[in-house]
Amino acid sequence: MHSALVFSAVLAFVASAVSAAPATAAATNCNPSYDVAPSTTCFTGCNVQAGQKYVTGWTMDSASPLFVSSLAVMCEKTSADYAPFMTAAGTCMAACTGDDPELFNAEFQGACAWYAQHKTDTC
Repeated sequence: MHSALVFSAVLAFVASAVSAAPATAAATNCNPSYDVAPSTTCFTGCNVQAGQKYVTGWTMDSASPLFVSSLAVMCEKTSADYAPFMTAAGTCMAACTGDDPELFNAEFQGACAWYAQHKTDTC
């Protein structure tokens, strides 16, 4: 009976830890000042796919702790990663038929302008 009680206590602890973890992660917004409209699912997917080579977990999710380092790849034109990233993302984006390239251009300009002001931010 004692082992059943201990097992129940362990299960309750694990359940409470697991249920608390997503709430903590969801409550963290690393970059609340980011207010640039996203482009399209296809364009974003191309950025994410191209960016994985440079930042594991590359993201356009501004709430992510990886967001600023992801934007560094996309926005730091003097870095060695910029041209290969943009080439890979752009090649992929050519297949985003029906998506207006101006949506990406607006997001890119807005994201990089925000990055220029916030590149030293930490989460």
